Amino acid sequence: MKKIFRARNVFLALTVSLVVWIAQFVYRTNNFCEPGDHPIQSEADAIAVANTKMAKNPFFSSERFGSAPDFVDALERTENCCNAIRSRNMLGLIFWDVYLGASISTTPNTGIYWRASRSAQSHTALVAMSNCGVISTSDSDKDADY
Repeated sequence: MKKIFRARNVFLALTVSLVVWIAQFVYRTNNFCEPGDHPIQSEADAIAVANTKMAKNPFFSSERFGSAPDFVDALERTENCCNAIRSRNMLGLIFWDVYLGASISTTPNTGIYWRASRSAQSHTALVAMSNCGVISTSDSDKDADY
């Protein structure tokens, strides 16, 4: 009985149980999402989730930046508007940083051919979110350049 409860065996048992608990926590956090959400699988999926979540989040609407739904509509008309970067922290949790950029024209274009308006404003947004699409407003940012 003394050989079972040696300090080395107790330390080994605690270490194995800690590693198993961390692995279970990481798997559960990265793969089990709220109802209506799903784990993000690719860069394109991250951009699509960011667009839908951003339009619903009041953090991204302001007087200087404009409304988030208008920004999302402008993203659809902009080429090379978006970029997503996947990263992991020390525990293995997956995070996505989605960069969105669009030019929003304040005056409508009346000509036959599309051209950049002189009154176009450049808007960029960084959407930081978890692998399930939960937006972290403390890490997210928005900017409007005139």
